Amino acid sequence: MDTRVTSLHLPGLGEILCVAVASNGKRLVCTDSALYSLSASGLPTLVAGHSTELGFKDGQGSAARFNGLFGIAVDGTDIVLVCDSYNHSLRKVARNGVVSTLAGNQTRGYVDGIGDGTCFNHPRGIVVHANGTIFVTDSENNCVRQVAVDGAVSTLAGNGKKQKGFADGQGSRARFHTPSGLALDMDGHLIVADSNNHCIRRVTIAEGRVTTVAGSHEHGGRVSVDGEGAGARFSIPTGITVDGNNNIIVAEFANHHIRMIAGAAARVTTVVGSAQSGLVHAMGTSMGTCIGTSICLHKPRALALNECGHLLVADYNPGCLWVVEASLAPPHQVLGRVLLLQISARSSRTQSCACSSRTQSCACSR
Repeated sequence: MDTRVTSLHLPGLGEILCVAVASNGKRLVCTDSALYSLSASGLPTLVAGHSTELGFKDGQGSAARFNGLFGIAVDGTDIVLVCDSYNHSLRKVARNGVVSTLAGNQTRGYVDGIGDGTCFNHPRGIVVHANGTIFVTDSENNCVRQVAVDGAVSTLAGNGKKQKGFADGQGSRARFHTPSGLALDMDGHLIVADSNNHCIRRVTIAEGRVTTVAGSHEHGGRVSVDGEGAGARFSIPTGITVDGNNNIIVAEFANHHIRMIAGAAARVTTVVGSAQSGLVHAMGTSMGTCIGTSICLHKPRALALNECGHLLVADYNPGCLWVVEASLAPPHQVLGRVLLLQISARSSRTQSCACSSRTQSCACSR
């Protein structure tokens, strides 16, 4: 696959922990303590939180406090949902910047229920289904949780209680080991980066049935190996997204790669990255343009696709987003809302986009 990689520097920001693209094309990034929106040129504007101060507080804009924003999703009305991981809570950011707590209470634990009567243990990945249900990887409880429209939290797969392991199966019979990244595929199934099992899992929403898509918990963890299904190898997959052709894109944290899983055979290939870690040493200086495996990422951990199929990658380089043009299909849209969030139907129509490589912004039409 032909790829073109550029870097977009974000002045004044530290490490980017998560990244998302709203239905209107607005790019959002999170640091430990704050949520920002980005202009076309990459200038950040604070949406909520504080640039350096950690804490736990609901409120509007800079009055709110967070502690470890490791997961982000945007619903069909552009309300932002974040995993406030070290506060063991799920938070909601309204369009006017007002922050409220959806579930959790700062207490580490495992309790299903409603609102602040629930407990999480480092939630990491989050997505929103078309029906309004929110799904979360509760990483250190080793399970996938769901939040119904009425706010009720329940466990979809895995049994919580810190019982890590590896097992396919339905509901509480399944096992994970520190699940992190979470996405919805084009068929409405959850795709989970099962980080410390070094593999990618699929979870059916209706039944909570877990199967393994690619990778091996027995042989992963050291090297990257392209191949099909269980013959492929990952090392700590973290971030994950799905393109408009139902290809699964994976940020492979420990081996500094971006991988792609394609087709019914789950063929895994390496899209970006070499086996060597790469740091941006000159803050505010563009790394320029690189091709495919010539780029050296440094522990990539978060991914998002924009409306033109460009992949945004956040890694450990402070204040930097990598922009990957790799012939990926844009996420399909229904009534202007991203189908990854509004998964009710597929679209067979094509989308025409005009994109700027200078600003990494796109304007798309059907």
